[in-house]
Amino acid sequence: MNYLPIAIILAVVGIGFGLFMIYKSDAIIKIHIKSAAKSNWRVEPISMEKELKNTKIRGINFVALCILAIIYIKFFID
Repeated sequence: MNYLPIAIILAVVGIGFGLFMIYKSDAIIKIHIKSAAKSNWRVEPISMEKELKNTKIRGINFVALCILAIIYIKFFID
């Protein structure tokens, strides 16, 4: 079975998620707070400004990693 299309689809979905992290950082943080509350944990950032910046940086890194994965798949595996 050829897993390359599945890997590319996952990388593209990852790029979409990374872009969501970049442009909607506040929503990502709220989702994390709500999911932690369901596990009986209270989570709140010490500095919301730093958390927003760090979430955007993580999103940029995630997009870059997914793009590198697509490049690797297309040139070295395919």
